[in-house]
Formats: sequence, structure tokens, C-alpha cells
Amino acid sequence: MNPKVKLGAVAMLAVAAMTTTSIVSATSATAAPAKTGGRTITADALGFTRPSPEGQKRAVALADKAIAAQDGNIAKSEDDVFALDKATAVGGAQYLTYNRTYRGVPVYGGDVIVATDGAGLKVASLETTQKAELSLDTKPSVSASKAASKARTLVAKVDSVSTPKLVVHALAESGAPRLAWEVVVSGSSKTAPSVQHVYVDALNGSILSNWDAVRMGTGQGFYNGNVTITTSSGYTMRDGTRSGLACGGQNGSAYTKSTDSWGNGQGTNLETACVDAYYAAQKEWDMLKDWFNYNGFNGRGTGYPARVGLNDVNAFWNGSYTNFGHNQANNQQATPMDVVGHEYGHAIYQFAGSGGGGSSNEDGGLNESTGDIFGALLEHYANNPNDPPDYQVGEEVNLVGQGPIRYMYNPSQHSGDPNCYSSSIPNTEVHAAAGPQNHWFYLVAEGTNPGGGKPTSPVCSGPSSLTGIGIQKAGQIYLASLQLRGAGNRTHAQARSQTLTAAKQQFPNSCTEFNAVKAAWTAVNVPAGSNEATCTISNPNDYSIAVNPTAGTVQAGSSVTATVNASLVSGNAQSVSLTATGAPSGATVSFSPASINTGQSSTVTINTTANTPSGTYTININGSAASGSRSTAYKLTVTGGGQGQDDFSVSVNPSSATVAPGGSTNATLATAVTSGNAQSVSLSASGAPAGATVSFSPASVTAGQSSTVSIATSSSTPAGTYTITLTGAGTSATHGTSFTLTVSGGQGTTTWQEWKQYSAGDTVSYNGVNYRCLQGHTSLPGWEPPNVPALWQRL
Repeated sequence: MNPKVKLGAVAMLAVAAMTTTSIVSATSATAAPAKTGGRTITADALGFTRPSPEGQKRAVALADKAIAAQDGNIAKSEDDVFALDKATAVGGAQYLTYNRTYRGVPVYGGDVIVATDGAGLKVASLETTQKAELSLDTKPSVSASKAASKARTLVAKVDSVSTPKLVVHALAESGAPRLAWEVVVSGSSKTAPSVQHVYVDALNGSILSNWDAVRMGTGQGFYNGNVTITTSSGYTMRDGTRSGLACGGQNGSAYTKSTDSWGNGQGTNLETACVDAYYAAQKEWDMLKDWFNYNGFNGRGTGYPARVGLNDVNAFWNGSYTNFGHNQANNQQATPMDVVGHEYGHAIYQFAGSGGGGSSNEDGGLNESTGDIFGALLEHYANNPNDPPDYQVGEEVNLVGQGPIRYMYNPSQHSGDPNCYSSSIPNTEVHAAAGPQNHWFYLVAEGTNPGGGKPTSPVCSGPSSLTGIGIQKAGQIYLASLQLRGAGNRTHAQARSQTLTAAKQQFPNSCTEFNAVKAAWTAVNVPAGSNEATCTISNPNDYSIAVNPTAGTVQAGSSVTATVNASLVSGNAQSVSLTATGAPSGATVSFSPASINTGQSSTVTINTTANTPSGTYTININGSAASGSRSTAYKLTVTGGGQGQDDFSVSVNPSSATVAPGGSTNATLATAVTSGNAQSVSLSASGAPAGATVSFSPASVTAGQSSTVSIATSSSTPAGTYTITLTGAGTSATHGTSFTLTVSGGQGTTTWQEWKQYSAGDTVSYNGVNYRCLQGHTSLPGWEPPNVPALWQRL
């Protein structure tokens, strides 16, 4: 293995050809088919035969006849029409789904699924959820706009509402079939994204049913710990809210299972690898949106799937998906956050500006650096305590057993990679050629002596002390510069020019950011070009916003209005977009118009519903313009509304502890009122190991108060890790939270030895690091704790 292994080689894209990028500067190995008993396993060897094209045609004809003959109870009426929607094969069977319309109106719940054998010779079943024949008028009494307004009430923060579609709602569990409007409302709840499919009765305006396309699964990653990931219905690792994002194995299919709990936290487990990759990709998408107002990885709302299980010490982006292998020790998958961010950074580079990529080493180095930049940005945005943000590349995966493979603050720390630009860069291997721009980015973000435990960074020329502007601003400027990138090869000179232009565009009323970008390029020896941009600020554009009146009272179910004024403070007039935050449940805020110029005004209307809780609320009215954001407050008092159901939450801090047998630990269990009024909450615990007790002081609190949790073990308590559920039972609801208790082994911490029998819970020291045994075994040569995470957990 070449010791100069490189991460995430860039996809060199030309108009007519694409070169796959890899994590190392060598061709990726292709995994051989799995073998067992001396024979190659194929799908056909697993006991079924894939349907042939003739069998597929026979199945369609057979299903058509079965529906025409109404084989089975499909509640078919004279006005029903069926059309084949899709045909799939699973194992040795075929499944054909038919959509139903009634008098030309789609029927929700009226689909018919016909199952046949693989040869298409026999109907296995014919199913539908619709139980009654349809006989109803298809003329609505409720307008589409009223249905949309009703549907909006189910989502706390609404991003978009689809055009309502008239359907017949025929789900048996919802009663007799009804004419309805189907409305898709996208947005988010207080804690998670939401895509609600809402069915509003077209005759009386009530909600017949609704379902959320978003499934918030949980996953246990090797690098990121226990995380929440967005999955799709049917428990599939495919993201319905971030178009194109998915994760699965080498066949390209997203992982699917019977529960929404994923991974086991082990470094060799591929499902765990997908938890890490999928979580990181979702976080990178969110970072692009939240930090940079950028829509997806291509700027147009598109994401790309990830694959794990690559049989190579590598990871790559190939122009349409990312692919992740393992480290050289083959005990960890190559899916830490910065590696995932790096590979998706190549996608960002590919689709930004004129798109595509260049073929030169210099362009390749800039592309590699782009991946490193987005890996660092992702770590800082996610701020996951299991992978603290830094400016090293690949430090968690230890790809070839030599630690990080790049150091952005001092590239020469790895194998003498160049810190500075020189005439040799265009002929330097692309991963090493990432050095100058990586160094530039660190200097822009952090400066030479950032403090706070962050490393210092040298300069190649110019002033010896530079001050950073923060990683978010640095990332914003760099991403904006990529939109200026033309087709073909990019050079460092172009990168300097484009980032300076971007700094002026992104921060038009300040020269601080421009000067930091300029000084950092000089510090890495990228000289100024001819006709380089300059920055001077005189009489900058500025504005203010105000609302009149500043407060109002409304009866629940009614509305109130006020006037928002945008005033010119200095400079020239500019467009100001208006939004609002802080409205109570059931209330909506709208502006007419939603965008004004400074010197103009807009009418803000706050609509409430009968269920809007009584109380006084601060609604922030926000203005967004090129020169920055401004806000003003409006006090809304609601009378005669509902109180909301009494509810509370519980949490514990700390949420884990390690004790020796006979030891004890304490934690604080906190409660908080989430809606309505405070209530009495009784506390209890379950899941404690044998010989351990859990007590609360006090054992009952009023929501909003806290209690001390004491967990005591005995000398006989078995070693191991236990999840103790702490439960709060109130008068209107019951909630719980988890505490992880680890009881160490009875041997105490000793130095790891070969050929020694270890039991689960034993703790050892190896090279100054402590580890806990996860399962009993005899230690063999080469089974040192860092090499076998399936057996040892680092403490």
C-alpha cells in the first residue's frame, strides 16, 4: 500500500466522459461475488426464478381478466375504471397494482393489487382496501381554497401547499366513501420535517384522514452515535423530504427493514455505515439550506444516494452517487462525517456554476480541497459530540493506520504536502495539490492564531498575523464563488478572483470579509491578478422596519391587521422580503404584499382559529434584504381560545454513567411544561440490572420542577451496559427518557495481554487508552482493542 493514500479523489468530468473519483489515488477494486461451499451465490440460487418477459406479459393479461371478472370482492361498480400503475417482482411472485377512478375521479383507497406466480399463470390473490361499491355525487360543495386552508392547520410551519386534487375517499376505516380534496402540506413540526397528505371532506370541510410521508427513524452509528434520521414509509432508508437522498448496499437499492431502528454501532456493520453516511448527508443538505440558502447538492433541490460496502480502502463520488469502502484494517467503514461531506462536496463542485469539471491536476486539487472544505463545514454545522468539529481530514477512520490524511491548517504536516502555491502545483498529484486552498480556507475562517484550543497556522508570505471571519462566512463566500465558476479547468488565480468577487456580493456593506479573503490568498502565495476587485464602502445601504400598531387583541377564530413600514436609513432603496415567526398554534401570519421596497408598506394579517390558545404572544416580523436582516415585535393577545392539552416533557442530565460494582451515581431528571398547565408527575424507573436500585428525591414533582435520580449498584451487580427507562406519569400524559448505566468488570483496569481470557465488562489499558470488553473471548495476536471494535469499546 502506497503510504501517501489520499481521500476522495475528484470526479474529473468532461463533456463526453466521466472519471470516477476515489478516496485513494489508485483504481478501486471490484468486490467478487459472495461464495459459499465452493459455488457462487446468485439470486436464482436462492430458491426462486426471476419472472421472464413472457411471464410478465402473462401476469398483466391474467390480472386484467381477474379484475374484469371481479375475482374476489373488489367492490367494483359500473362507473369504475382500472388502469395498471406498476408491476414489481419479489422472490418468485409478481405484484401488479391498478389505480381506480370513479366517474373520472381518482379513488383513494380503491387500488387493487393482483398477485400472480412468477410465470404469470395463476392468480395468488386479489386485494383492495375498499369494501363498499361507490355510489355518490362527484360535485364538491367546499371550494379547493377552503380545503387547502383547512389542511394547513395540521402543520406548524408550512413551506408549501399543493393544488388540491378531487378524489373519492374510500378507506374502509374512515366510514362510508366520501368525496374529498387531497392536499399535500409540506413543512415542519416543532421537532421534525413533515409532509402531510390531508383529505378534506368536499361536502362539509372536515378532515377525513391524513398521513405523514416523513418517518423519523433512529439509528446507532459507529461515528455519530445514536442519531435521528429521516426515512420513508415502509421503513426504507430513503428520504422523502430531501429529493434523491438514500442509502443502501452495492446493488444501489436502499436498505429496508421491518422497524425504523437502524444499525448496531459496530464499525464493520454495513447498516451502521449507512446510518453514519445517511445522517451526514442529511445534515449536509440542511447545512446548505440553513447556512447558505442553497437548495440541495446541485442548487436545484436534488440529492444523490450513498452506497456502502465497497470492497476497497476508498470512498468516491462518481457523478451520480457516493460510494464508501473501509479502512486498511477493515474494522471500520469509511463513513465518518468529514469523509461523507467530502464526497458530497464533489457533487456540489460538479453542479455549481457552468457545471462539470476540469481535467488538470490544478483543477483536481481545487476540487479535492472543495471536498475537504465541505467536510469541515459539515462537522462544524452538525457539531456532533461524537465527532467534534476540526480541520483534519479522515481523523476518525484512520484510513491507513497513520491518522488524518490531510491537515487544512498546516498541509505539510502530512507527508510534506504543500502549504503554499507555486508553479509546481499544476503538476502536483491532486490530493496533495489541495493543500494551498485548504490552507487558505483555514486562514479565512480562523486566522493564524484563533485560540480556543484551535491550532495555529503559518503563512507563506505577507503579514504574519491574520484574523478569521468564522467558518460560516468563509463557507458562504466559497460556495458563492463556485457559482461563478465557468466550464473547464479552474486555477488558483481564478479561485482568488472569484472568491473576492463573491465576498463583495455576499457582504456588500462591509470590507472585512473581502480583506480577509484577500489577505489569506496572499498568505498562501496566490498573487493578485490584473484588474482585481477592490473594496470601498461609502454611505452603505441600510433600512429599518416598524409595525403600527405594535400590539393587538383578537377573539380566537378572528383576525387582526397592522401596517409594516420599511424605511430607508442610508444609501439606496432595496427590496425587503417579509416573514414572521412566533405565531401561536392555529394562527397564521400573511403579508400583502410579501415583498416591498424601502419607503413602502405592507399589511400584515394574523388569522386565528377557534382552537388558538388564549394568551399573549410575541410575533417577530422580519425583513430580509441585500444589506441584512431587520426585525420588529408585535404583541398579540388572544382571548376566548382553548387552553391546549396539559402536557410536559422529561429529560435527564447526564444521560449516562459508568460505575464499578457496589458504586453509585446521581443525575438530574428535569420536567418542563410543553402545553397547557402544570400537573403532578410521579416518577419511576425500570430496566435496572440485578442488585441495582433506582430512587428519586422527590419521587413526585410538579411539571417544571426537577428531581435527583440516585442509582446504586451492589457488589453482585453483573458487569455490562444497561438502559434504564425513567418514566414520568402525569394526569394527562406519560413520558419517559433513557439513562445508560455501565457497570465495569470486576477485574479492574489492567494492561491488555495476548492469549488471555476476557469477560464482558472487563476493562483494560492499551497504549494509554482504556477499553471495555463487549463479549467474552480469548485475546489473539493482532486482536489489540483498537483493531477489533466488535470486542472492545473505547472509554
